[in-house]
Amino acid sequence: MPRRRTLQKGVWSLLAIAAIAGTAALAAAAPPVDSSPQAAQATPATPRVRVWWPDDLYPPENSEAEALLLRQWDGFRGTYRSYDLEVRRKRASGLGGILPTLRAASSVATGALPDLTLMRRSDLVTAAAEGLLVPITDWVPADMLDDLLPGGQALGEVDGTLYGVPYALTVTHTLYRPSAFSEPPTSFADILREQPAYLFPAGSGASAVVSPTLLLQYLQAGGRLSDDEGNPTLDRTPVMSVLQYYATGVAQELFGPELLDYTQSTSYWGDFVSGEADLIHLDSSYYLAHQAEVENVAVGTIPTQNGEPVTALNGWMWVLVTHDPDRQDRARAFFSWMMRASQQAALTEALHIIPSQARALELWQDQTYAAFAAEVIGSGRIVVSELRSPAAAALQEAFADVLRGMSPVQAADDAIASLLE
Repeated sequence: MPRRRTLQKGVWSLLAIAAIAGTAALAAAAPPVDSSPQAAQATPATPRVRVWWPDDLYPPENSEAEALLLRQWDGFRGTYRSYDLEVRRKRASGLGGILPTLRAASSVATGALPDLTLMRRSDLVTAAAEGLLVPITDWVPADMLDDLLPGGQALGEVDGTLYGVPYALTVTHTLYRPSAFSEPPTSFADILREQPAYLFPAGSGASAVVSPTLLLQYLQAGGRLSDDEGNPTLDRTPVMSVLQYYATGVAQELFGPELLDYTQSTSYWGDFVSGEADLIHLDSSYYLAHQAEVENVAVGTIPTQNGEPVTALNGWMWVLVTHDPDRQDRARAFFSWMMRASQQAALTEALHIIPSQARALELWQDQTYAAFAAEVIGSGRIVVSELRSPAAAALQEAFADVLRGMSPVQAADDAIASLLE
């Protein structure tokens, strides 16, 4: 028996050493992105603000955008001299990503956790469900919420509780050549009348079981993906409206099964630049980053049954991780600094993303696009979760069948029946 107790004691000692080593490794991972003199002057006793910044929002090295971002960080250090700002770059997803690291550190290395970070909507929902985030209704300055663009606050909410404040937004829209249309194409009727060379991401992919375009058109027509009891469902009238549109387009040789090969707008950007397409769908970030490559074009809204605008709204949210009141106060100081309208306007325009605050968008140099974005965001729908729903998968299958030649009636019947099995 003594030998057995000795063995157990040794095992527990090894486990303790391993846990400490893991904690140290997490704390040492991802060194700060900058080594400015202001940061170097901080002492261990200086109150710290720890922030994780996603790589997806970090500009190319040695670019003007990077210089702008670093100046904003240094401006905070110069203004809040009693704080030590520590910013660490993190992958947005995958191994070493923000959400996986939060999970790992929350149980074995809480000292390595950030006070504040930026997170996509899909990750925010997951992190909130797992108890990794702090509700922030009472933490956020009320006037800041009042200035958010329409629908922005909903991006940070989960079941009515506010967990995030949007910093940067993205929307989906069209890009077209006005010379190919008698008027801006906004409805199904416009497309069928003008019959443009038209490309959009019609296929499903790893992150979505349905084409975002198809889903938005169905939802805008009044369709549901679940009934009152939460069961997956498709409403026949909206399904038929959308499928009949595509069936007519197939008959006109406007649409075909080859569209299913496209899952991202980057796949056909070259076709639009070269003039082989008159109308395409793309997200705002890609357009803003590449708009200089094309001339004599215009942005528009995704065609719908009645021509009413609709878009997919997504973005990056500030989320609070620390439960410590003092650290929360320091984190709020940095959050408020980065959300100053002038700073948010300058950085988001440099990063090719839409700011979440109306005052910041009004300060953009590209006021033509800013006005369009302000208008289309009001019709935004948050469809991140719906893109993976069973009903959406059935809708996509019906759509694919129509593009391959099946009648819309048969395709709709099959899709609706599949959800009743």
